[in-house]
Amino acid sequence: MKLNNILITSIFVFSSFLGYSQVAPTNADAEIAKKMQDPLAYISAIMSDNDLLFKTGENDFSFSSSIQPVKAWSFDKAGFNFIARGVIPILGLAPQAQTPVVGEPISNTTSPTWGLSDMITQFFFSPKTDGAWKWGIGPMFSLKTRTNEKLAGPGWGSGPVGVAVGGAGNFAFAFIAGHLWGFDEQFSTSIFQPMIFYNFPSKPGLSVAYNNQVSYNWSASENNELTLPLGLSVNRSWGMADGYGLELGVGPYWNVVKPEGSASFMTRLNVAVIFP
Repeated sequence: MKLNNILITSIFVFSSFLGYSQVAPTNADAEIAKKMQDPLAYISAIMSDNDLLFKTGENDFSFSSSIQPVKAWSFDKAGFNFIARGVIPILGLAPQAQTPVVGEPISNTTSPTWGLSDMITQFFFSPKTDGAWKWGIGPMFSLKTRTNEKLAGPGWGSGPVGVAVGGAGNFAFAFIAGHLWGFDEQFSTSIFQPMIFYNFPSKPGLSVAYNNQVSYNWSASENNELTLPLGLSVNRSWGMADGYGLELGVGPYWNVVKPEGSASFMTRLNVAVIFP
């Protein structure tokens, strides 16, 4: 698919999405939005970040999809919630494109490489609180699930991860930070994911946000350590019958600092389904 066609398609999807968001909002929409803006929310959901990656490798197009099942359990007597989250990366990388987060370009190929990269699991223990802010902390693990060495991620590894969640007025905030070490001592990456949402009071369920991951790979070669994306997304949430919910989001991001082979620009489409 040519770059121009991809851009036109992205603009069409973005415009259609904005038009669809004009459907009359409800309080249930706002409640779904609130849950989706809280990584420590008591929910069961399947989320996905689907990225169209432009100018990767030698100025080629790549694709990345991150499927994230989430499940929370409440332990009332113990006074905490337990939240489990998985990250299942499906990649389609152009020759010389960079594997997300790793920070190094893949070996030379003549055609795109498609498949599964290394999965990550995160577990949060979050004390129950009535305060304006809450927090959670726990371990994360990387699993060597790649289907092709050209799609290699961290491999087998582990590390700590923490999250803080709060808000003020129409703003909601969440910050995730962690570090992952590979057991083979060839991978050491810090991650920081700020999430800043503005919720439109006149349109419950509609928000604009910054939500992306900054990473620093301590094992990467010089000038390939930092990935810093900047951009915004528009999100729309819908509350449905029997406790189900749906959220869609779309927006552009630019990697203002990036490793060799990483995308210069991306269009992200978020899709999430919430279960009762």
